[in-house]
Amino acid sequence: MINDFLIWFLDYVQYFLILPLAVGILNYKYLKGETMAVFYYILIAIFFEILSRTLMHLKVRNTLPFLHLYTVVEFSIFWLFYYRFFKVFYSPLGMKVLLVTFLLFAILNAIFLQKINTFNTYARGFESLIMIALSLMAFNKIIVELDTRYPTSQPVFWVNSALLFYFSGNLVVFVMSNYISGDNKLLLVSWGIHAILMAILNSFIAIGLWQTRRQ
Repeated sequence: MINDFLIWFLDYVQYFLILPLAVGILNYKYLKGETMAVFYYILIAIFFEILSRTLMHLKVRNTLPFLHLYTVVEFSIFWLFYYRFFKVFYSPLGMKVLLVTFLLFAILNAIFLQKINTFNTYARGFESLIMIALSLMAFNKIIVELDTRYPTSQPVFWVNSALLFYFSGNLVVFVMSNYISGDNKLLLVSWGIHAILMAILNSFIAIGLWQTRRQ
């Protein structure tokens, strides 16, 4: 029964994207800076989801090259979110170096380590490590600068919490996938966890975008 639920959830978790999309459209006039970057992510995620399902319908066997591309785009957008939020609190130059470093790693990984037709667990894992670090840095900025008496009223609090949950969990999933590739049951469980993390990510982002009305 659990396996049936995980298979069903994996098929339909993408519909959680509708929630932050709807909230983003309703609150579009309140979006600015880092929250606008988050809305960009939702649009890009929906585009790639539609592309993936279209390719599956056309019976394209291997869509992993698009995952390599998606990883780069996803990282760049979330990097933009943090870059706009940090401003000069942390070194802007350091942030730019971080972006270039990841992009170079992702490209070299696709060429030499995990070919473009294979799953890019190294790049995804490296992305997760960076995002975990950035989310912790963001919480430090929130504590230092923002109104910590009511942190849940801040859009950044919800988005940052979403990214910390999502990438922390995904780091475990990507590490596990390198060792349990031959065990279909464990793979299903790990990707079921990934689906749950996606649901949390999009739900928290929706809450964060809703909080932009209070800014």
